[in-house]
Amino acid sequence: MGAGISSLSKICLVEPHGRRLMSTVKLDRSGGDQELDIDYTFVGLGIENSEVDVAGNCGNMSSAIGPYAYNAGLLPSYVYEQIGGEVTVKIRNTNTGKLIDSTFEVVGGQAAVIGDYTIDGVTGSGSTIKLDFKHPYGSKTGKVLPTGNILDTVAGYEVSCIDGANPAIFVRAKDVGVDGAILPNDFNKLSEKLGLLERIRKAAAVAMGIAPSEDLVPRTIPKIGLVSKSSKHLVLSGKSLEDKQMDLVVRFLSDTQPHRAIPLTAALTTAVAARIPGTIVEQLLAFDPVMKDAITIGHASGWLQVNPTMDKEDPSVPVSATVYRTAKRLFEGKTYWIDNNQVGSEGSSTYGSGGTHSLGLAFVLENRGQSTEHLFTDVAGNS
Repeated sequence: MGAGISSLSKICLVEPHGRRLMSTVKLDRSGGDQELDIDYTFVGLGIENSEVDVAGNCGNMSSAIGPYAYNAGLLPSYVYEQIGGEVTVKIRNTNTGKLIDSTFEVVGGQAAVIGDYTIDGVTGSGSTIKLDFKHPYGSKTGKVLPTGNILDTVAGYEVSCIDGANPAIFVRAKDVGVDGAILPNDFNKLSEKLGLLERIRKAAAVAMGIAPSEDLVPRTIPKIGLVSKSSKHLVLSGKSLEDKQMDLVVRFLSDTQPHRAIPLTAALTTAVAARIPGTIVEQLLAFDPVMKDAITIGHASGWLQVNPTMDKEDPSVPVSATVYRTAKRLFEGKTYWIDNNQVGSEGSSTYGSGGTHSLGLAFVLENRGQSTEHLFTDVAGNS
């Protein structure tokens, strides 16, 4: 499932949220409890090997979770009492424990697809999906600034390490000798620069506490972004962006590959970094923002706006971040596999069928070598 590039080799496991879990497991480090409808688990698939990665979340994939859950009948029954209008689905991502409100239109008992909202890098238009990310920070380390510093020197380069919706490292494009507005195909030809950025990424990941050593750093997080000032440049469509159309320019890498647009979680983290005085991102912002209260980010396919809201008492802590996306079903099918282990045999997992635990969360914890015993204990305390 997927294609030959890291940004397209992805799976989301979607299931109704087990409400008993809210009283037994506290995953949202920010303390924002709320009634939840859906759990979803993001899985990244290796493109050159058989690796299955559950280290972080994918914001763009989260766009499809609410409409998919609605169409698949996974939501509470009261949601389906209305067959038209606006619906909000409350989602938990099991990889990070973070919460998302997905708001979209339904028409005739199905999530709306047709609309006039367009996104740079996405063909055509669609119905708007509003995503409100709650407390979009500390997804991996529990801190906005994992190293405790706004600026760090890593592998000889000045960087800002920010743990937002996903952890990210920001470095000035000019410091590593790369054109900040470079396009992916040209970037792929710079193997030495890509190797340098991967070394910086791994060293920074250790400094952030994400991995104990560089050889254990996950392949997809943290991501690394090259930041430069807003400038007139071409994007992948062949069109030219003017410098006044953006507040800054960012080029992100994932799994050593340049992104053709910008990962949504990386955009959220960029917006958070832009609100923290002294970070590399904040230093390179345009003096006059394109839109008040929003950060307009230039990427290889165009631009994207994120509206971050910071805590009034502590301006370095984000309370929420809002973005708008689209999604539509492309096809429906079945995937078959061969499992050589019998369910329930010694050494294998026994999930059961009637519990209120999250199977996706169990999958994430097992991949991280953590216990899942608390997920399979019923309300009376029996395993």
